[in-house]
Amino acid sequence: MDQEFSDFHAVHSDDAASYCQAWEACAERFQYQRNLIEDEDILYQKPYEGESRGYADDATWILTSSFVIFTMQSGFGLLEAGSCSPGFEVNIMMKNIVDVVFSALTYYLVGYGISFGRPSTPFMGKGNFPADGGYDEVTSGLLYSKYIFQLSFAATSTTIVSGCVAMRLKFFIYVLYSLISVIFYSFVAHWVFDSTGWLYAMGAHDFAGGAPVHVFGGINGLVAVLFLGPRKGRFDGTRPLSDFFPSSPTSQCFGLLALWWGWIGFNCGSSFGITDDRWVVAIRCAVITINSTVAGGVTSMAYTLLRTNGKYIIPDHMINGILGSLVAITPACGAINTWAAFPIGSVGALVGLGCNTLICRLHLDDPVGAIGVHAGSGIWGLLSVGLFADSQLPGIEVDDGLFLGGGFKLLGLQILATVVTIGWALMWSTFFFYTVGVCISRDLKNPRAGLRVHPEEEERGADWFLHGVPDRTAFHDDTVDCSDEERSSSTSDDFFENMTTQPPKQESAITSVKSVLVGNFDDLASVKEIENGNCDGDGNKEVGVDSSNRSSDRGSTHEAKSRHSFKSESSRRESFTRTNTGVLGHSAISHYSLRDPRGNMRPGLQTMQRSSASRKLKIYR
Repeated sequence: MDQEFSDFHAVHSDDAASYCQAWEACAERFQYQRNLIEDEDILYQKPYEGESRGYADDATWILTSSFVIFTMQSGFGLLEAGSCSPGFEVNIMMKNIVDVVFSALTYYLVGYGISFGRPSTPFMGKGNFPADGGYDEVTSGLLYSKYIFQLSFAATSTTIVSGCVAMRLKFFIYVLYSLISVIFYSFVAHWVFDSTGWLYAMGAHDFAGGAPVHVFGGINGLVAVLFLGPRKGRFDGTRPLSDFFPSSPTSQCFGLLALWWGWIGFNCGSSFGITDDRWVVAIRCAVITINSTVAGGVTSMAYTLLRTNGKYIIPDHMINGILGSLVAITPACGAINTWAAFPIGSVGALVGLGCNTLICRLHLDDPVGAIGVHAGSGIWGLLSVGLFADSQLPGIEVDDGLFLGGGFKLLGLQILATVVTIGWALMWSTFFFYTVGVCISRDLKNPRAGLRVHPEEEERGADWFLHGVPDRTAFHDDTVDCSDEERSSSTSDDFFENMTTQPPKQESAITSVKSVLVGNFDDLASVKEIENGNCDGDGNKEVGVDSSNRSSDRGSTHEAKSRHSFKSESSRRESFTRTNTGVLGHSAISHYSLRDPRGNMRPGLQTMQRSSASRKLKIYR
């Protein structure tokens, strides 16, 4: 470059006008080449030689934000585990663990190079395979800080599918998905995040990952649900509705709070530093994120009261509405005014909830509601940039949106980014799930057979079937199968024997009411049957059977069956009336007595029974 300036000075030194024009052109070309340097992808200004404070401050901010974002994996796990049926909690958490493990492996080897490698083309990066920074202090520090931050995005995009396929997709197919999905995520990340990406160069704006994280992950989840089909009995009436109730609303709410905390790091950390005027961008993003969730929360509360005629505030509605507002504000939070967060968050909540309702009515089974939240609200968030973006805000370079006098240019680019992301996700995920399903099932017309878990695993629960976590039925089988001599020689067997065969201790009336409300009855009409003496507290019909022999009768039934045989409907219902302890200790108490020792109905339950007819079991979506 120095030689070019010397040659330029020798040629144009006699002509002042020509000299000035040529100097401007040369300086512009120099600035363009400087912008392609990898350092400039993260920092706007390069500090003087020997000065590293600017790099250190920005890298510390990026690293801290990455730590916060990784806590979102805990939030996703808690939310998904609480949304699924009992018996799958451990399986859900294990999937979130393998998300990080295998996403990190792929992203280190090839993902980062595709997203941000140098050299690069508008389609993909062609260097940094693997993501190793070498020995230079500044170069390696910038690469590693960027790598760890973008890895958190890639892992988040992958884990979205975990909730969509819960209780149906084979575990090792999900591991394979986590390994491969990151590769295709990296292409979209290059297009919208990297300075050489073709969407970025055209002027499309995605501040914190609306396209590569949420829309890409949500569409992948939709394709997976279409290939897998619904859970057994979800829509055909062959299983009671109570089988599909969330196992722990407490875990759901705790998961939302963890995600909420992580989302602030998600959005604010996308400023990629706090030096210069980027600290203003980070703080503005925090305020905008909170404003969006305020609007989403108020809208969700109004929505749930409207859907239930003012009777209930359904946790699913509040949770998914707030998450929808968070997703919607993600691509726009750096480019809009704080007041614009309210309409974006409110519409994002409605779009997420409305899409989930539509999906349910189409008999597409998404236990968590991730498709509506991430795909639906993510699309709205991308489009909202084209409506509300403000080019006058400090620290951000973006065209004005339609509502601020910028015309349709930016909105058109946002639509293009949305369509391209959806098409890319549909292409690769359809190929993946069809190919893997066909290879396992060996049936070109039935990939579903290769993708879904064994019916017994779906019925019994993956916690017991795959991970060896014993449930109540397993404890009972172990107790029945061992002899009296073996049982007496084992402390643990004594414990399980007492837990499974002794009569339940008497509960207070309040605890008994709580036991009914947590949803272990197939229908609240069971209360009427108990009051009439037609069934016991476990939901078993009493047809002239002495209660003292009930445990031995059940034991004989279990002993007659194979431990791993497919359960009949009555046996399955018994397994679902076990004591289920959720992630946070939420206990669905199933062994209780609604009558006192004299056989009289406990106080307060008659009033509850009379009102139970108007409180029919229903899953609101």
